[in-house]
Amino acid sequence: MTDSEVAVGVTHVADDTMKMTGCGSCGMYMILEGAPGKSFVCMKCHLIELMEEKIRGLEMQVESLVEFRKGFEQIMEQRHEVSEGKSSDLQMEAGLGNFEGRLGEESGQWKHVTKRTRQRKRRASEGEIELQNRFAELENEEGAQQVVTEGERARKKRKAVSPIGKGEELMEITPNMSPRRIQDGLKRITRENGNGKNLQPEGTGDRLENSTVTRKRQVYVIGDSLLRRIDRPVTRADPENRRVCCLPGAKIRDVDLRLKRILKGAGKNPLIILHVGTNDTARFSLESIKGDYVRLGRTLKEIEAQVIFSGILPVPREGQQRCDKIMTINRWLRQWCYKEGFGMYGHWEAFMDRGQFSRDGLHLSREGNRLLGWRLAQLIKRALN
Repeated sequence: MTDSEVAVGVTHVADDTMKMTGCGSCGMYMILEGAPGKSFVCMKCHLIELMEEKIRGLEMQVESLVEFRKGFEQIMEQRHEVSEGKSSDLQMEAGLGNFEGRLGEESGQWKHVTKRTRQRKRRASEGEIELQNRFAELENEEGAQQVVTEGERARKKRKAVSPIGKGEELMEITPNMSPRRIQDGLKRITRENGNGKNLQPEGTGDRLENSTVTRKRQVYVIGDSLLRRIDRPVTRADPENRRVCCLPGAKIRDVDLRLKRILKGAGKNPLIILHVGTNDTARFSLESIKGDYVRLGRTLKEIEAQVIFSGILPVPREGQQRCDKIMTINRWLRQWCYKEGFGMYGHWEAFMDRGQFSRDGLHLSREGNRLLGWRLAQLIKRALN
């Protein structure tokens, strides 16, 4: 058998196995192997049937939910009607009860008290009011004499209690009278009497001399020329008890020498904020600066005050070497303050903008002064509270 004959036989076999079949739903023809069933349905029509079945199931669920909602609304309406009927019945009962209570009150036999009834004061009738003239006693001589004797007795009692001999008609000391007012009254009485006699009560002079006025806690901000124009934001909250001492060109040693003279009369436990060290970083070494800080700390401990050191600000006009030196001093200053019991408040990150400094790169601009003053004012507020 040749190859051509074999190919023809295979074709006949293929034709016998492959047959044209039509879909019973859509009528489309397909070539399938073997003999398909009588009711053949293609895959697309089968998927459409499944989708239709799901849609019918969803429609049934929606209908059931609608029916359930209608039933729930009917139940709620019935309950609302029932509750309104009960409330109206209760109001009617309460009204009847109040009416009956008022009837019983008027008859005087019984009284019905409800939950919300308030006790009211019964006003007396015109027949029950007692009319009395309190000045009737003055009409006769005996009543007038009795009133005069009572007034004289009261004046004698005040005169006996008063520590002042003469001038009691001009001045009477009360418990609420201030010592200064007492002293002014005594001077006036002495001047009017003209005898020069000291009418001051015993112990009044000592009390006036020994009286001390309680002062608020004093706050001092001391430092170099970087503290210029910060007095307003710092002292605005309490101008009488806050002071800013600016020492242009001052170094740590200068502040140490002038500190006791600046704090003369500062009172008990003042708050001292020191901003110094910028001028030292330009001339002295690290060891010398640390030694100056240590000597300043000894002086501060003798004063017995709450001390907070303000960190040294950067100097934009200088190079990286001086900035590294200032950062090293600030790190050491923080550790030393923690060891000695002082406070430390840094400003390095807040003053990284070149616009916060003036043209010379050392002093602050107006914006920088406002920022430094605001930060120090917030620091004082937290420290005092």
